[in-house]
Parts: sequence; C-alpha cells; structure tokens
Amino acid sequence: MLNPRSNLPEAFIFEAWYVAAWGEEITRAPLRRIILEEPVVMYRQADGAPVALSDRCVHRAYPLSRGKLEGDNIVCGYHGFKFNPEGACTWVPGQANVPKSARVKAYPLVESGPYVWIWMGDPANADPSKIPDHHWTTDPAWRCIKDMATIKARYALLIDNLMDLSHETFIHAGTIGSDDVADTPIRTEVDGHVVRCFRHMENVPAPPFYRQSTGIATNIDRWQDIEYDVPAQYTLHVRVAPVGAPDEQAFFSKVIYSLTPETRTSTHDFWVIARPAKNARPAWAERSGILSQSTVLGEDLDALEALEENLPAEGGWQELSINNDRGGLQWRRVFRDRYNAGRAAHEEAVLEKLVR
Repeated sequence: MLNPRSNLPEAFIFEAWYVAAWGEEITRAPLRRIILEEPVVMYRQADGAPVALSDRCVHRAYPLSRGKLEGDNIVCGYHGFKFNPEGACTWVPGQANVPKSARVKAYPLVESGPYVWIWMGDPANADPSKIPDHHWTTDPAWRCIKDMATIKARYALLIDNLMDLSHETFIHAGTIGSDDVADTPIRTEVDGHVVRCFRHMENVPAPPFYRQSTGIATNIDRWQDIEYDVPAQYTLHVRVAPVGAPDEQAFFSKVIYSLTPETRTSTHDFWVIARPAKNARPAWAERSGILSQSTVLGEDLDALEALEENLPAEGGWQELSINNDRGGLQWRRVFRDRYNAGRAAHEEAVLEKLVR
C-alpha cells in the first residue's frame, strides 16, 4: 500500500510493462533478475522465444536459475523438478504423478526494440499495444548507444531526479549543468498517465559537455522536453542549437530511461541515447558519448545513493516542495491514481471470483 505519511510513493504498480532485460542478455543460459521484489528467471526456448518464470521452485523455493535447461524446460538444480515454459511442473523425481498445484508463475514477455518487456500483473491484462513508445531505438534514421545500471536507491528518488533537472546546475556543474537550468521555469501537462515537462533556455552559455559534443563555442538555445510514461519509461527530448538557429542547424538527441524497480530501495536503469543518423559521429566520439553518459550517471548515482542512505529507516519522510518540483508533484499524483485504479480492479476481480 501507499504510505499516507510519505510524499514518496513506496509501492509498485504491477499492471504495467517494464523492461526486464536487453534482448541479448536472454540466452539459453538461465538469467536471474529481481523485478518488483520478485525473483524472475529468463531464458530462450530453442526457437528463440523468451520465457520468464518465477525463480522459486515450488518444492523448496530453490532458484530455478541455478538449474539447467532440457530442451525448452528448466530443471531445478536442487531436487530435479522440471518445469515447462508455461510454468507447469512436468516431472517430479521418485514418483509417477505430478501434483496439479506444482507450477510456478509465468510472466508475459514481449521483445521489442533492444528491450524485453515484462508484465508483472494479471497476465490477462498484458496488452502489448500498451508498451511505451520507443520507436527511436529501431528507426534507421536514429543511432543509439545503450547500457544498464542497478542503482541502490528507490525508484521514486530516481524519477524525482529526472523530473526536476534543476539539479544539473549543482550535481552536474562540470558536465551538462549551468545556472540557467535551475533559473528557468518549467511548464507541465498531463495526458492520461503521461506527464510532460518543458524547459526552453535561450541564449545561454553552453555547458562543457555540449561544447565538446556539438562544437558550438558561442551561446546556445537549449531545450529540455520531458515525457514520462508512468511508471516505466522516461524520455528526455534535447535540442541544442546556436542562438536563433533553425532546426536544420540544431543538434537533437533522445535520452531514454527505462526504469524497473528491483526492490523497494533499488532500481534497474536501462538507458539509451539516440541521435539522428545523419549526424553520425566516428567511433571514438561514440565511445566518448558512452563515457560522458556514464560520468553523468555516476554523478546521479552518488547523489541518489546518498539520499537513500539519509532517508528515515521507518519511512514517512515529509519534504518541502518548491516551484521546480512541479514535474515531480505531477508524476506522483499520476502514479497514485494509476496505483489506486489497479488496486481497485484487483479487488473487484477477487470479489467476482468469490461470488462465482
């Protein structure tokens, strides 16, 4: 449940698509990952189709990820129980019959773009058309670099960090930050469970990262347009250009964070940076881009883990909000609305089964 004493959402939305892994991470070797505090094992069937099952054998809760594959089935490494891709146990050593209750939960997976998406809620509600937009990752007009980190800080802290980019002025002063980010007001709007924030800075100094990556030595016009599809995907649309220059002379990029809670105090962060292919850069520049993003992420990671350590252990932290927190307050409201709607639907489904 949501903690009414806390400003920070401390629960999970299960009825949503999250990124579980990069496509190349899932192979014929079982992969274990904690998602929304649930252990999940993933592997590929012989035809390449990905599978996700609860990573707890029904017998003694041993991790199935420590077992082995036999064809498309996974065999527990502790007592040999065998499970098919649908989660049903098909063989129990030492007996002919398999208990009907011997099955583990199977999670819907969809492979799209570089991602494998997982649905942790009711499988009947897993509509692939609801996967957040990520077309830049497959559009040949865009080139992408990507990586992943697991941050020892709760999901809500990471979202707050991304929705309030005024922290760039201070945390990222030597890379992407400038005084103008904190000083420029933002505009926000909400469309269903998508929260958008807009910050347009005109005729401002170029931070070190943008001077290096664009070659613009003079002042710039800089846009930061945020689109956060609550709860799982955040996209920052960046435009950098010489002052007053048209789009033809501007540099565009998309910074996409696919955010998957691991536990209540840790988060999987799958990030992609997409740039127009027509502005393709040499390999050394791409490596520099990865290094720069890793540097920025490292600065955020240090701050977020310090925040996590500093929150009261008993929860219930009540914080002070300011003008730059408009985006943060909007996403929290949308999160609570979506969480409460999902909880109400779940309770209604349970009641309907009882009536039957």
